[in-house]
Amino acid sequence: MKPRFISQPTRTAAFRGLLALPLLLASCASLPEVEEAEQESAPIAFWHGDDVPGSRKIVIDLTRQEARYYKGESQIGLTPIASGTPSHPTPTGSYRVTEKDVDHRSSCYGAYIDIATGRVVQGDVDSREDPRPPGTRYEGADMRWFMRFNGGIGMHEGFLPGYPASHGCVRMPTDMARTYFYATPVGTSVIVTGSASQAGPGPRLRVGAPALSAHLPEDPEPEPEPAPQPKKKSGKKKKKKKDEAPVLRGQTIYL
Repeated sequence: MKPRFISQPTRTAAFRGLLALPLLLASCASLPEVEEAEQESAPIAFWHGDDVPGSRKIVIDLTRQEARYYKGESQIGLTPIASGTPSHPTPTGSYRVTEKDVDHRSSCYGAYIDIATGRVVQGDVDSREDPRPPGTRYEGADMRWFMRFNGGIGMHEGFLPGYPASHGCVRMPTDMARTYFYATPVGTSVIVTGSASQAGPGPRLRVGAPALSAHLPEDPEPEPEPAPQPKKKSGKKKKKKKDEAPVLRGQTIYL
């Protein structure tokens, strides 16, 4: 399968200084070769592992601010990331994916929303430390396609400013977070290496901006549920069930 990718802006090699014309005429030395061809840098993202066999592994490189996807010995995926900052680091080590949640929110980092109007009153808050203004409610930051691998830390969709910026989680571009999510079963090996303090500048991608040039397949459709069978009436009266507590979606303390 042909890889799908986009490349960072190419750079043209600088011209070397030319010798003065009188010196050129008086000598047999040839001019230095000038490299005019533009050379492409490595792609910032690619994925070509749909039909590749082998055990799965994700390597998160904090120095390079990228997450590499492997099947067996073959690298079949690459995405830029925004990891935890040096003050809120993403811990290095060997882990495994322990939980997946397609529609995840943070239980600590988010915004205070006006209950009446739905407008953001205060953004980028830590609900454990920032007092909630009267008439507002807390709404956790959106962390779609979340994959937990170390306590409250996981991989998820998020804004990439071009440098480490999270509270410990690993942010990914929208299309790559989604691709990694559906390709990764619970139990997949996750290795975190490198140091965010040594990271150089990377691509800046807002939430929703694609890292791949090619369009990826849509999310897998859920299997249809079987049609309910009509129940036979009985003479016995059934007891009313007590109201069940609502099921809350997964949350984590990191963003």
